[in-house]
Amino acid sequence: MLILSSLRSRSMFKRLLAAITMALLCPMPAHPSLAAERTKVVLAFPSEGFLYVPIYAAQKLGYFAEEGLDVEVVVFQKGGAAALTAVLSRDADAYVGFPAIAIRARTKGQAVRAFAAVQTQFGSTVVIQGDAARKAGISAASPIVDRARALRGLTIGVAGPGSTTDLLVRFLAKDAGLNPDRDLTITPIGGAPNMLAAFSQGTIGGFSLSPPTITTAEKQGGFVLVDLAKGEYEPLAGFLFTAMIARDDWLSSHRDTAEKLVRGLWRGEQLLKSDPDKAREAVRTFFSRTDPAIFDAAWAASLPSYPATPRIEPSAVEKNITFMNAVEAEPVRIAADQIFTNVIVDAVAPTITPK
Repeated sequence: MLILSSLRSRSMFKRLLAAITMALLCPMPAHPSLAAERTKVVLAFPSEGFLYVPIYAAQKLGYFAEEGLDVEVVVFQKGGAAALTAVLSRDADAYVGFPAIAIRARTKGQAVRAFAAVQTQFGSTVVIQGDAARKAGISAASPIVDRARALRGLTIGVAGPGSTTDLLVRFLAKDAGLNPDRDLTITPIGGAPNMLAAFSQGTIGGFSLSPPTITTAEKQGGFVLVDLAKGEYEPLAGFLFTAMIARDDWLSSHRDTAEKLVRGLWRGEQLLKSDPDKAREAVRTFFSRTDPAIFDAAWAASLPSYPATPRIEPSAVEKNITFMNAVEAEPVRIAADQIFTNVIVDAVAPTITPK
C-alpha cells in the first residue's frame, strides 16, 4: 500500500510539474479584453495622411484593442464619396473624413451623422511657388486677403473637381474678391505624387493638399498662403474638418461598439495634448517613407489642429454649411443639429480620466 501510495504521489507530482511548466510557457494575455474575441470595426478613409493622426495613435498604442475592437482601415482612393458609399452599403461601419460629404448625403435623405471629432481645424491649405509669392510682394506677415490675391493668374492643382482642395481654393479666391473661374486656373491633378511632380517641374503655380505633401513643397521653396491648422484665418477657424460619421441605425444597434470606438479615439486625442512626443513616435510608423525632417515639420504644423476631446461643437458644423454655401452651386438647407450627435461622446465622458 505504501509503495502504491508513493507511486501515485510521484505520478501526481509529475503531472502538477508539467501543468506548472505549461503555464509558465504559455502566459495569460496582459489585458483581459485581449483574451476575448475582438469586435471587427471597418473604418472607411478617403485618403491617408495627417488628417487621421489621433486614430493612428490609438491604433498603434493598442487603445482600440484594449476596448476589445479589431479596427480595420480601408482607404478609398476615389475619395470621400466612395468612402461614404461603403458605409451606406454596409461594407464599412464608419466614414472618417470631411463632413461636407455626409452633409450633402443627409440633404438627399441618407440617414448619416457625425458622432466624434477627429480634427477641428482645416487640415488642407494652399502652397504656391516661391517666385510667385515674391512677385506678388507677399510674406507670412502680409494680410491674408493679400496673400489670397496672389492666386490671380496662377494655375492651381487640386485633387479633383468638387474635392475639398478644389472648394478651398475657390473659397480663398472668392473671399479675396477673385473669380475662381476667370482670375485663375484650377486644374485636377490627383494625389500627392502627381502634385509634387507638377510643382517641382513648374507646370503648376501652386496646389492644395494637406501635410506632409504641403510641407514637402514648402521645403522645396514653396510659400504656404495661410496656416489654417492654427486657425489664423477666421472664416475657417474652429472648422470640423475630419469626423467619424456613421449611419443612424448603426449608431443605435451598435451603441456599445460606437462607445468603445470613441473611447479609444479620445485616449489618442488626450495623448496628443499630454505627451505629443510619445504620440509622434507612435504615429511615425505610419509615415515610414516620409523623410524625418519633413515628417517633423508636418507634425509641428498639424498638431494644433487636433482637439482635446471628440466632442462636436455646433459652430464647427455651422462653418461647414457656410463653407459649402459659399462655393457650391446647390445650397445646403439643413439645420446643424441634424448633422451630428454628441450622445456617444456624452456616454463615454464619465469613463475618461482627465490628463
